[in-house]
Amino acid sequence: MTNKTNKMIDKNYLLALFRHKFRHKFRHKFNLVNFGLACMTITAATAVTSATVIAQNATSVIIRNPQSAIASIFNIKGEQVGTATFTQTPLGLQVIVNVENLTQGEHMIHIHENGKCDAPDFKTSGNHFNPKNPKDDDDDNEINPMHGNHGAHENHEKHEGEKHNPAGDLPNIVVKKDGKGKLNALLPRLSLDNKPNSLLKQGGTSILIHAGANGNSTIPNVDYKTRIACGVIKKF
Repeated sequence: MTNKTNKMIDKNYLLALFRHKFRHKFRHKFNLVNFGLACMTITAATAVTSATVIAQNATSVIIRNPQSAIASIFNIKGEQVGTATFTQTPLGLQVIVNVENLTQGEHMIHIHENGKCDAPDFKTSGNHFNPKNPKDDDDDNEINPMHGNHGAHENHEKHEGEKHNPAGDLPNIVVKKDGKGKLNALLPRLSLDNKPNSLLKQGGTSILIHAGANGNSTIPNVDYKTRIACGVIKKF
């Protein structure tokens, strides 16, 4: 075999060896890249899953507010005619009332100072709940701080602002022909916290509905201020 032939063999051998090593090295790097991409995909998927779980938990916390209360509302016959829910918010107490089987028209509705609702007159519920001005709470002071005139009374013009706007006064609830009504309101001066203005204070509070509003009764021959339904407010 000549020197020229030997050189060609050596050249081919070296070229084959180079290709083998290059291919092995490239394949190794390619596998590393694939492994890295797989890890990144798993990490991303885990992060998304974790974020979803956290988001779900956060939503659950927001919806499931522990600061809430409820009242089942009964008429003088002991029949349930509605419910009221109370939720603590940064702006005050959100109140949602749903009623049925009531007479059509506007009805005054208030928070009262005692957690009692003894039929038939519900007088045990006491006066309007007003932690700041307890002397101003009575059924003749029917001004609603959110809706202005709340069961008009001729002496209201002589009074000043907050003195005769009990904290527990709500806007009138409007009952339709089918006997159903809904109210969604905010009581900025009341809460469910462990404070004097809490609906869950010692002795409790109640929510009370009157026979009418603005001097007019929805029930013939019955005074508009007559108490027709009441519910004791309890922690939910």
